[in-house]
Amino acid sequence: MNEKKQVMPKLYLILWLCFEAAYLVWMCFFLRPDTYPPKETGILHPWIYPIWIVVSAVILLLFPVYIRRFLYAPQTKASGVFALVSLIVGCGFITAYTFFKNPFDYTASMIGLDYPWSFKLWGILATESVFVNTLYMYRKYGFESKVGVIAGSVGCAALFVTINVPSAGEDLILNSLRCMSHWTGALMFAFGAATPVVIFLVHMAKSKDKRFILLASAFIAILALMLILLITVGKDGVIEGIPVWAVYIVLFLVNFTPVFAQKNADDDTIEKTPTVVS
Repeated sequence: MNEKKQVMPKLYLILWLCFEAAYLVWMCFFLRPDTYPPKETGILHPWIYPIWIVVSAVILLLFPVYIRRFLYAPQTKASGVFALVSLIVGCGFITAYTFFKNPFDYTASMIGLDYPWSFKLWGILATESVFVNTLYMYRKYGFESKVGVIAGSVGCAALFVTINVPSAGEDLILNSLRCMSHWTGALMFAFGAATPVVIFLVHMAKSKDKRFILLASAFIAILALMLILLITVGKDGVIEGIPVWAVYIVLFLVNFTPVFAQKNADDDTIEKTPTVVS
């Protein structure tokens, strides 16, 4: 199939280069390998820290590549295979990680105090799998929201703060820099992961397609339920995982099942030109 090649807006590349620069400055000049207890960060030896900086910086640089590859480059079956594998691996690991300890007593962040490298992998897989599959969904339906892509980008970059600043655990001090940094990154990721999906679902629901109306309503209701539970019950691993699992379910249903297939849509080779929605 010959698909017209598109050009990725420079805005996205500039945005991610700014994230990369800020991350490197923070990691190299403000955060040190002994800033937090090594047992909680996994940095048991000083030489591990520069290796982690390089690895995590390279991972961050992959995100503008994902935007280019999944939203603007000619699509092939390999694109769908990569997106599906990343979705399965991401959801599978995140679900397993939630049960490393009793999820009704421990959040993902608190589990990370005992399993710091698993927590870092949790963050990497969560950001990559959700971001890639959101882009794949946009392209599949010929849709693009600059607000959605930017929100997703900000959320993914923010989670790299969370995985480098361990939870304060039971000794939580709400106004501490450690607590605020950790929570801010996590909340920004939650918002950034949900926003582009909500924008897409609302856009599709406006077409009066009952399937998308129901899906959009259910997804927004789940997000509202999570907020209610956080206020009334408090946070735990299960409540924290509700919106994440909901995002994975939505992405799987829309991307890889015939339930939401559109007429004339080709599930194997994506050729639609994105319609930009601010």
